Amino acid sequence: MAKTKTTLKKGVKLPDRGRGFKSMLFEVIREESQLDLNPKSTRVEAEKAFIRHASSRAFDTEDSSSATILNEFMRRSFPPLKPTSEAIKFDFPVEGSATDKALAVIKAISNGDIPVDVGQIIVGIIKDSVLIEEGTDLKERIAKLEALINE
Repeated sequence: MAKTKTTLKKGVKLPDRGRGFKSMLFEVIREESQLDLNPKSTRVEAEKAFIRHASSRAFDTEDSSSATILNEFMRRSFPPLKPTSEAIKFDFPVEGSATDKALAVIKAISNGDIPVDVGQIIVGIIKDSVLIEEGTDLKERIAKLEALINE
């Protein structure tokens, strides 16, 4: 490896990067919220004090950050549900070629058996499986050729 003027010498340590902004921000908020705690307070008491402080700010209509804090509380308490598709049944040739499978999806879309967006996902999965199969086949063929060359 090439040596430059910025290359560290063995045993030399980099200076500490310091605390990140997010860590310092959380620390300040936590200190502000724990004014009523004493040194013997437990971690649970400290966390409850922090939540109590943040929730009092979230419901304070005079606080310009209240909406943001309330939104964050809601996001953490009730995470948004991930959209899922319901199970769909249609004629799908498990043993057919990739073309046969894609045509079966197109037919199911045209018959109204599956929505277009779900059909696109299925065709994407078919395409990915073809790429995986091609990659695996090429890898095996190269290994056989290398074995023949090395003999």
